[in-house]
Amino acid sequence: MLCSALDALILCVRPLKEPFILSVSGRDRPGVLGTLAEALASQGIDIVDIEQATLQNFLALSFLVDLEEDPRRASALLRTVMPLAAELGLVADVRALAPDDVRMLKETDHAVLVLLSEKPSSSLIAELGHTTARHGANVVSIRRLAEEDLRAGEFVLDVTRVADQNALKADLFLTAERLGADAGLAREDVYRKSKRVVIFDMDGTLVVGESIDLLAQRMGNAHEIEAITREAMEGRLDFADSLRRRVALLAGLPESALLDVASQLEIAPGAPQALRVLKRLGYRLGVVSGGFSIIVEAVRERLGLDFAVANQVQIKDGRLTGRLIEPILDAEGKAAALRRVAEKEGVSVEQVVGVGDGANDIPMLQAAGLGIAFRAKARTRECADAALVRSDFLGLLYMLGVSGRDVTKLGGRD
Repeated sequence: MLCSALDALILCVRPLKEPFILSVSGRDRPGVLGTLAEALASQGIDIVDIEQATLQNFLALSFLVDLEEDPRRASALLRTVMPLAAELGLVADVRALAPDDVRMLKETDHAVLVLLSEKPSSSLIAELGHTTARHGANVVSIRRLAEEDLRAGEFVLDVTRVADQNALKADLFLTAERLGADAGLAREDVYRKSKRVVIFDMDGTLVVGESIDLLAQRMGNAHEIEAITREAMEGRLDFADSLRRRVALLAGLPESALLDVASQLEIAPGAPQALRVLKRLGYRLGVVSGGFSIIVEAVRERLGLDFAVANQVQIKDGRLTGRLIEPILDAEGKAAALRRVAEKEGVSVEQVVGVGDGANDIPMLQAAGLGIAFRAKARTRECADAALVRSDFLGLLYMLGVSGRDVTKLGGRD
C-alpha cells in the first residue's frame, strides 16, 4: 500500500525541476538527524537547507533537498528515506515546492518581533497571528526568552511580502498595547545581534522622575517648573526654550544643591542589574541627557557607566545664574551626540541602542540602530522600534535577545 502511494506520487510530480521538502515530526531522541542525513547521503541526495525545532522533546525537522531532476533520486527518497522515518517512529511528508516558493527562498526578508506580557495567553498569540497575516507577514520561528513560560518570546517574521513595514509595526504595537503587552520590532540583519553601545536618557529612564523638578522644590516654584517639564516631555513645547525658562527659574540656587539632588535620585528599578548584565556582555554604556552635567556625571559615577553627555549650567560665586552655557543639548543635539559616540567607539550607528522616554529623545531613538521607548509618552513610543510600557529593565535585555537563562547566568538577578 505504501509503495503504490509512493509510485503515484512519483508519477504526479512535475519533472523534478523544483527542490523538495522532506518533513518529519514525532518524539525526538539522539541520533535522528544523523540517521536521516546519512540515508539521504547514501542515495546521493544533497541537503540544500535544513531547519529543526524541538518543543518538550517533540521534534519538527525539515530538509530542503535537491533531486537534480533525477527520477531515481525521487524514487530513492520515497522508497528508502520515508520508510526509515517510519521505523524511527516519525511521521514523514514530502512535497515539491511551488515556483513562487522557490523564488522566495532567495528573496526572504526577516524581522524579529519581541513580545513581553505579564501572563502569556492564547488570545495574545492569536491576535499576533491575525495581525501579522493582515499585512502579509508570516511567523517562521518562535523562541522563548523567559525561563518559565512564553511571557517573553522572540518571533521571527517573514516580511518579504509586507508592503509597508511601518504600518505592520504600528499595528503590532497597538495590538500589544490593547492586550497589555510590550513589543519591539527590528530587522533581522547582521547588526541585530552585534550591538556594542547602549545610550540612555537619564531623567525618567535611568532615574525615577526629573532632577530639575527636585531642584525646583528647593526654590519653592516646583509647580511652575513641573508644568513646563511635563509639556516639554510630551512634545508640546520646544525643549531648548523650555529648558531656558526652567533654568531661569532656578537663578540663585546654590551649586551644592545639584550634588545633593544627584545623591537623592532614585535609580529606576532593575537598572543596576540590567547594567551589570550588559557590562558583562561587553557593552559600552553611557548617558546622553538634557539635564545638568554636574548631576548627570554624579549618576554616571554612581552606576559605573563609561561616558556622559549633558548640558552645563552657568555658575557664579557658587550659585546658578539662571543661564545655560551654549550650545544647548536639545533633541537634535542628543542625536548628534549618539553619532559622535558611535564614531569615537569605532562602531556603526546600527550597533548603538538608544533608550529614552521624552519627545526630546525621539531623534536619538531614530538615529540608533535600535530605539527603545522606556515608560515613554505616546508620541515617543510611536517613533521607536520597541516600546516598554509595563516592563522594567529586564524587558530591555529581552529586546536585545538576552534570555532569562542568560540573565541568571550573568548575575542579573539579585
